Amino acid sequence: MSTPSTLLELAGGEFEPLDWSNCALVLIDYQNEYVNGAMPLGQAGADAIGNARLLLDKARDQNIPIFHITHHGEDNGNVFDPLSANVEIVDALQPHDSDSDSDSDKTNETTIVKKHPNAFYNTQLQTLISDANKSQIIFAGFMSHMCVSSSVRAAFDLGFQNFVCHDACATRALPNAKEETINAEVVHDAAMAALQDRFATLVTTDDLVNG
Repeated sequence: MSTPSTLLELAGGEFEPLDWSNCALVLIDYQNEYVNGAMPLGQAGADAIGNARLLLDKARDQNIPIFHITHHGEDNGNVFDPLSANVEIVDALQPHDSDSDSDSDKTNETTIVKKHPNAFYNTQLQTLISDANKSQIIFAGFMSHMCVSSSVRAAFDLGFQNFVCHDACATRALPNAKEETINAEVVHDAAMAALQDRFATLVTTDDLVNG
């Protein structure tokens, strides 16, 4: 049986190589809700956070724009209640202070709150990346099939070149149409494969940090 080809390959195209000088980093929903809240992602989530920290350190060293995306729901006691500590970014990935009065202490890090899976919808994310004159985006975050996928697809439609750090992403198990369980690894792999088909280059943390 032959190895499947991506839609991009079948069309005779190829993704552009990564250029750190032309990149922004978008970290999506690394929040406590996925650690000790209603949707804990377990060891896969912990591993993704560890890789995201390596990626964040690399982006800081490269002095590129970094966007920390957080999801807020309704203040009704359910998931992502903005009055709950579960909406806070996990300790390992806390943003640097971008509001310092000292120019020497200012950072390229911005926190953006979203209300929808797509991090560009009703936020300033597109404007801020465009104003920084960046046309490539490195994505990582939670969950692979939901907010990561939605945001990467939106970025593609907006004309950005996308790179998804797949081992810094994770998701949870889901029910299929027959109410059977699809395990989290399969959901993650399928989500990443769908993005690679046309919307993004898949890369590893090692590719980005040590490549």
